[in-house]
Parts: sequence; structure tokens; C-alpha cells
Amino acid sequence: MRYKVRLSLTAVLLAAMFLCSCSKQENNALNAFLGDYSYSAPAVCMVYEQVEDELDDEGNPCYGIQYREITDLEGLLKSGGTFLIYFYSSMSNESAEVTASMEDVAQLYSGKMTVLMLDAMEYRDMMEKYDIEAVPEYVLIRPGQQDQVFKSSSHGFWTVNDVLSWLESYGIA
Repeated sequence: MRYKVRLSLTAVLLAAMFLCSCSKQENNALNAFLGDYSYSAPAVCMVYEQVEDELDDEGNPCYGIQYREITDLEGLLKSGGTFLIYFYSSMSNESAEVTASMEDVAQLYSGKMTVLMLDAMEYRDMMEKYDIEAVPEYVLIRPGQQDQVFKSSSHGFWTVNDVLSWLESYGIA
């Protein structure tokens, strides 16, 4: 009986170590394209990670969405991950609510998809590439798949739930 318990515990520990090492490898791969924390850079990645020097009431580390400057956008997009690009305008004060919702999306899909936030004023070439007429706008990039654009301007009134449904329609769940 003890042998079976030890074997089971060993299997659980090995599985946990494997999962932890995989997520560290994913974070390390992502970190190769990211710089310092920034709320003003024109290209940031919303990363769900431990908040430095913050603990909850029980002494456990706190986690949240951190904005990390993207230092190599082209390299990041070629790295093979699944990305949701959120285009916004730094010239508009109305994007704060949508940005807060995108933080929720980034946390919800952490490990499945990476949310990037690009200032449309700085990334006009990408706006043209995806034929984007207005912001906010979303582009889904998946390895081996055709890139998809939400086309917010054709939806009239829409909510972040519509964006989530759109993501689900492309297999992001």
C-alpha cells in the first residue's frame, strides 16, 4: 500500500514539475522579446505574472496583468505563439474601458494566447496591412492559420463579449 502511495505522489510531483518547467520555458521564450514594465510604450504585451514585491494578507505572491514593452515585435510574432493584437489610439481618452477589458481577456487566456497592445498612431503600417479603418480593433494571429480581423467598424455597437465570441469561433476557448 505504501508503495502505491509513494508511486502516486511521485507521479503527481513529476507532473507538477513538468508543468512548471513548461510554463517557465514559455515565459522565458516570451521574455526574449520583452523589455521593462511600461504603461506608455507604443507596443506592450499584457503578461499575467507575479507582481513584484506584492503579497496578499496570507503572504502569498500576488499575480496580475503587467504591461511589458515589446522590444522585438517582428520576432515575437514569428515566435509561433497565438496572439491577439489590440489596436488602440493614444490620441483617444475613450480607450481606457476597453483596455481594462483587454486586461481581463489577457488574464483569462493566459497560457493559451498572448495579448499585445499596439498604438495605431505608431503602427500605421500594420493598420494598412490588416485594412483597419478604426480603433479599437483586434487581429488574431495563430501559427499556420490565416490572420483574422474582428472588423469592429462593421459591427456598429459591440462589446467585449462579442470579441470573446469571435475568438471562440476561431477555436480560442
